[in-house]
Amino acid sequence: MTGIFRGRLLLLFATLAGAASAVSPAAKLKSNYELAIQTERLTEALVSNRSRDIYRMFTSSFTDEHSFASFDSALSRWSRGRRIVRGSHKVVEITGPAGYVSSWLVFDGARDYNYVYQNWLNTPRGWQLVWLSRILDSTFTYGQTDSLELVRAAEVGMRYVLSKPGLSRLHPGFRRPDTVVFIRKNRPGEGDFHIDSLPAYWTTMPEILQGGHVPKTQFLLSLALVRLMGDMALVTVDVTPTGRGARGRSDRRRGMEVYLERAGSAWRYRDVGKIW
Repeated sequence: MTGIFRGRLLLLFATLAGAASAVSPAAKLKSNYELAIQTERLTEALVSNRSRDIYRMFTSSFTDEHSFASFDSALSRWSRGRRIVRGSHKVVEITGPAGYVSSWLVFDGARDYNYVYQNWLNTPRGWQLVWLSRILDSTFTYGQTDSLELVRAAEVGMRYVLSKPGLSRLHPGFRRPDTVVFIRKNRPGEGDFHIDSLPAYWTTMPEILQGGHVPKTQFLLSLALVRLMGDMALVTVDVTPTGRGARGRSDRRRGMEVYLERAGSAWRYRDVGKIW
């Protein structure tokens, strides 16, 4: 057994051990292994400062809106000219079409690790990079220029969250309300949602804190993020329970990532990513 083959085999086992147990069927082994290889390449590129190789790993939606020069500058600001002497990575979780990875790197002369968290998307072209935390900042927002498509995608994502399967994933006690209460935060994708004829009530947190009237509901919904990535979209929804737990404290905030795919000119539910 060659050293390279053995290394790849060990990497496969490490990937499966780090991924969620739900990702064990044989049909998913190949894509999970491919993600491990991609993240290995990314970590190696970080260590070697090969910014062009990292840039090519991003989804086309990212590279369409952000030049290589801008990404290269962001990477330089993060590294500040320091040489990386050691690096490793781990596939933390694979949920639906999304992969969550952590790379840890040691700069020359430093004792502590420097972590870079990654979001990956399993597309028809394979695993593509969606985000690099600690390297990218809010100036690298992308996939949010088509306001009409953002609203359409957000509506489909919200419809799934308010479905029986969606609510049960968030909390076994959640039931579909008579009126959906949305918190307006002026984020891309907010709009006049039409969800199965459910009445919608829009408000803001300042209005609620000032004692404004809110229809009776178990939870408040707000749009955290909508991102269009070619024929796929991500809708992230924040959920704020209005009740209190067993100890009298407010229930913790929850949230869900909903992935969509194009179906002709419309969007349809594909799968769920992270839930918290």
